[in-house]
Amino acid sequence: MAYPPSGRHSTTSTLYMVAGVLLLVALALRTPDLYRAWQTGELTTARAGLTLVFLVGALFMLRMGWRLRRNNRQNDVID
Repeated sequence: MAYPPSGRHSTTSTLYMVAGVLLLVALALRTPDLYRAWQTGELTTARAGLTLVFLVGALFMLRMGWRLRRNNRQNDVID
C-alpha cells in the first residue's frame, strides 16, 4: 500500500479533503440529471464510467487527506 508523502501535512491534508468534498458535492448536483438520463435511456457507458471514476477519485482524496491529517503510517485497511 502506498504511503502519503511526508512534509506539510496540515496544508496538504486540507487541500485533499476540500477537493474531495467539492468533487462529491459536484457529483451530488449531477445525480438528478444522471437519473433522468438513465430513465430515458440516454445514459451512455462513457458518462456512467466517468462518473464512477470521479466518485472513486473523490473518495481517494478524502482518504488521503484523512491519513495526512492523522499522520498515520500504519496499514489502515481495517480502521
